[in-house]
Amino acid sequence: MEKMKLNQKNNYMFLFLLFQGGPVEILPFLYLGSAYHASKCEFLANLHITALLNVSRKSSDSFKDQYCYKWIPVEDSHTADISSHFQEAIDFIDYVRRAGGKILVHCEAGISRSPTICMAYLMKTKKLRLDEAFDYIKQRRSLISPNFGFMGQLLQYESEILSSTPRKKCQENKDVVL
Repeated sequence: MEKMKLNQKNNYMFLFLLFQGGPVEILPFLYLGSAYHASKCEFLANLHITALLNVSRKSSDSFKDQYCYKWIPVEDSHTADISSHFQEAIDFIDYVRRAGGKILVHCEAGISRSPTICMAYLMKTKKLRLDEAFDYIKQRRSLISPNFGFMGQLLQYESEILSSTPRKKCQENKDVVL
């Protein structure tokens, strides 16, 4: 019985990996994906990825020699504080961009933590509201679903960003042109 449960779990993981596709382009230098994507040299080579930002519980030392690498340890829990890492992540993404590189931001599944970081990046650098950043990323990677705690932290971050800078009105729910 235990072996059957393990096989069933493996089958679900296989199907998940099969249907999640490859990493997605958020901006010409910014890609979003999963740990699976980060582990596949062909994905990274095809996209000309030069840096990895890992937002998960586990660091992957095997990448440190091949890529510019940063690990931000965050649990995927509604009580985890991801917002204290927003500026660190944004600074690293901008460092890679200024160097002419391309970065893959990933967590384990590419569903909660890494999309949260990408949303924070868009909100800060492109002055998007949370709903605009969410929709923009959701159009590119439909299975994103940041946990409730992360969404609350992004909402707080939105109020901090938008209260400090004037912003042009964006077209309603159309594709955001970045």
